[in-house]
Amino acid sequence: MKINTLISKTILLIIFINFWSCTSTVEYTSAKMAIQDENWEEAEQYLLEAIKVEPENAEIMVQIGYHVHARKKEWKKMNEMFNSAVSINPEAKTLGRPVKEVTKNYREMYWAENYNKAVRKFNSYKKSQDKSILEDAIGVFNESVSIDPSKSQTYSILATCYYEMGEPDKAIESGKMGYEKNPEDFQTNFTLGQILSLIGDKKDALFHIEKSVQLDPSNTDAVRQLATLYYDNGNKEKSVETFETAIKQEEDKIIKANLYFNLGVLYMQLDQFEEAEDNFFYAYDLNPEDTEALSGIAQTFENAEKWRRASKFYRELIQLEPENPDHFKGMARVLIKQGDMDGATKYFEKAKKLGG
Repeated sequence: MKINTLISKTILLIIFINFWSCTSTVEYTSAKMAIQDENWEEAEQYLLEAIKVEPENAEIMVQIGYHVHARKKEWKKMNEMFNSAVSINPEAKTLGRPVKEVTKNYREMYWAENYNKAVRKFNSYKKSQDKSILEDAIGVFNESVSIDPSKSQTYSILATCYYEMGEPDKAIESGKMGYEKNPEDFQTNFTLGQILSLIGDKKDALFHIEKSVQLDPSNTDAVRQLATLYYDNGNKEKSVETFETAIKQEEDKIIKANLYFNLGVLYMQLDQFEEAEDNFFYAYDLNPEDTEALSGIAQTFENAEKWRRASKFYRELIQLEPENPDHFKGMARVLIKQGDMDGATKYFEKAKKLGG
């Protein structure tokens, strides 16, 4: 019985070797057997011997990239092996499919696994604000870059991580790298534009935010950012036009109220007080709890020298926020303009008691 078992196993082994030997060297056949048995040390040994015997065999290169380097997370070596395989003949069949397809799929698989892990870490950081978690996320995102350097979205979120970590230079470097990889990607341009704006580079920020709006005109976040950047760059007319576009597109009432408020502020800067007044009223109608909009209305009437109307809204503000000294000071100013010095003094004294 034991002899028969031994003979059977020997016959099966001979058949197996003869099957692989039709197209493979002994070294590569041995490597395949080791892979099938998940004997990774032997697989690595035989694969490295096989590539010496068949230095132009793209399939062996793919196997080394996948079963040796990727398993050890040696991503640079994995990519070097994959690239060598593709350079020989991208259409050559390996493992039943073209080399370029197989290597692309392997990269995609490992990149997605690492990228999603990094995103989970980043989301955990946003909830906890624990910088050690953010540091871990940065490490995994950088690993994702090593796996597939062509993915622009990795650089964009990595740029955000670096900015959150307080490393603006690395944030810009990463954002620009993403732009180089895919200059026609919305998120790449939008993220880079936001970071440039935050560090004070309004001119370059405008370029990328304009590009992001061109790529996705329906994105209200980008349109709002563009309106602000036009203003920051001194193009107030363009800013007004863009705010009006954003208002038409926005459906969220609170966001829309904020847009009306911002447009009102802009009209005040342009000394167009009636337009400013209208937009502050629109903002207040959409969000009656927004005292900032109400304050904008009061200041608009004050700047327009409509003292009675300004005092009406300062009184409303005092009722809503009786501990805010700014409202009392505003009320005092308009009473002075109306000649009511006693009333003005009373409101000034109240403002002082509140720390204003």
